[in-house]
Amino acid sequence: MTTGFPGPGTYLIFGVILVPVYVMLAAWFLGEPRDRRVALLGVGYLVGLTTLLWGGMYLKTVVIDLLFF
Repeated sequence: MTTGFPGPGTYLIFGVILVPVYVMLAAWFLGEPRDRRVALLGVGYLVGLTTLLWGGMYLKTVVIDLLFF
């Protein structure tokens, strides 16, 4: 296995699948009318939702690990 080179899945996720998220973030900060408060609120929602989802997945893996192994 080679190290230092990302696999095709990395390019697929960050380069293709997340394009709508990149466009949405750019539109919030670069679009008209500009409202920094609303844009930061949207970023906060995205960060909070992502944190809750990843935290929930982590807790689920801990529970599965404790129950089955």
